[in-house]
Amino acid sequence: MTVVLIRLLVATLAAISLTACTIFPDQPAHRIFQLPAPAVQEPVADSVDRTLRVSTPLAVAPIDSTRILVKPDANEIRAYEGSRWSNRAPVIVGNHLLESFRQDGRVATVVTGTSAVQSDFTLTGDLAGFQAEYQDGKPVIHLELNLQLIDERSRESVASKQFRTSHPATGEDIESVVAAFGKASNELARQVIDWTVTQF
Repeated sequence: MTVVLIRLLVATLAAISLTACTIFPDQPAHRIFQLPAPAVQEPVADSVDRTLRVSTPLAVAPIDSTRILVKPDANEIRAYEGSRWSNRAPVIVGNHLLESFRQDGRVATVVTGTSAVQSDFTLTGDLAGFQAEYQDGKPVIHLELNLQLIDERSRESVASKQFRTSHPATGEDIESVVAAFGKASNELARQVIDWTVTQF
């Protein structure tokens, strides 16, 4: 009789447990953020008759991920909980740079790294920084991109340069941080475009 009661009790508790699991909703899905669209100033110069290939920059972990990174201090890297980029950081930075070149218009033709179109030059490199860092208790976005401009005819490096920019967020909430990533990316794109067109 005791064994029967124990079995009945176990079965009842199991049924209650399963019912309880269905009462509460699943964990909320991660919030997915896109990098804000490029917003570069229109140039006054005419376009240069060149075809530029903009390759997706290389990166290593933890930058090469969809996590929105933050450094609360100099030696610690974390990620904003429950939030993600819509793609890996190198991809969204490369796409932002590509669209910025197209919006700027000083290079006549700009193509992706995977395009079959023959290009005159290729812009390639690595993404070394793409994170928020706390300064005086507030998040500041830091971007670092190392680039090389390759002449496709000779396959030689025409020039190389390290680009750095930072932009403070207006608040600590994730929306303000993402907006600041967009501002910093625009500033970085302007530096890269200004430099690139002087190399042709």
